[in-house]
Amino acid sequence: MQKVLRFNFGVLSRPKLHIFDKGGKHTPSGIRATIHGGTSFSGIYMGGMLGNIGSELIFPHNHQYNYEDHVRELKTTSGPGQNWLLHDMNYDNKEMIEWTMKNSNVVVNLLGPRKHLKNRKDFEWINITVPKRIAEACAKNPGVIRLIHFSACGANPHAESLDLQTKYIGEQEVLNAFPNATIFRPSVMVGDNDDFAYHWQVQKRYFHNFNIVPDNCQAKRQPIFVQDVAQAMLNALKMPETIGQTYELGGPHVYTLLECYEMFHNIVQRPPKLAHIDKQLLLKIAQYIPNWKYFNIDYILKHGDDMVVQSGSKTIDDLCVRPLSLTQALQNIFWDIQARYGGSSELYER
Repeated sequence: MQKVLRFNFGVLSRPKLHIFDKGGKHTPSGIRATIHGGTSFSGIYMGGMLGNIGSELIFPHNHQYNYEDHVRELKTTSGPGQNWLLHDMNYDNKEMIEWTMKNSNVVVNLLGPRKHLKNRKDFEWINITVPKRIAEACAKNPGVIRLIHFSACGANPHAESLDLQTKYIGEQEVLNAFPNATIFRPSVMVGDNDDFAYHWQVQKRYFHNFNIVPDNCQAKRQPIFVQDVAQAMLNALKMPETIGQTYELGGPHVYTLLECYEMFHNIVQRPPKLAHIDKQLLLKIAQYIPNWKYFNIDYILKHGDDMVVQSGSKTIDDLCVRPLSLTQALQNIFWDIQARYGGSSELYER
């Protein structure tokens, strides 16, 4: 029934988005985009992809200072006079949400539980309540033509992870409120300061050259370069047939986590050092310590889940993008380590 509703009302009730992408930053593309969650890891890539063709960008955020790195780097995504940073964003205020997209024709939602929350109520807030309010605001605004909502590969109402559970429910709420929405389910994204390769680096620094793992690392991952996800987003905006559709975005190859760790270590020319600790013990420890970004309950629960593109799903191939392999993407991430330490980093010798 939902598919019928999305076809009848989502596709037919909104005009087509016209995009001009042959110019530069100072040539209007026709896109006026509000990007929620722009200060996330992927925000600068999504903003940069749209800003590079001359789009007008609005970044609502609730960081305390405008000169924080996560905020300051957003200023470079588009040309002067085409970029607005809206601070003190309050997602409890529905009128404020509507105001952020008052003159926009595209809305992108990248919001997620950056602080790695512990209880279900907090996950439901950021993954269900806020996306629903954004979608409802889009539905009320006749000028909003497209909504791109980012979920996650592996989103499932029966997943052990609260993040993946609530992301699935959030998808349904978004589509019910705004059937035009396009849902992206990326697998683990790799890029500067990501939550995968960079996560691995930071864990090694803090745990004396070891990575903490709760199992045998046989869970599967399909890493994708974040720049390819940004290109897929732009292509989706150009393709009316993507309206109301869900896409699972993964790279060209599937690896086990152990293979990923071995690949990381090959680049820095060091053997893997994995500290295998019982999963239940790690969960108990995580309950009683601050929920640190690089060691938390949700990280432990997700570690054993496969996060790969499901058979029969619409994929990045349907968005006319040929993604980089993990080894190619890692060259864009680890080059600074190789250049600084010649591959035998003292970072990994301590």
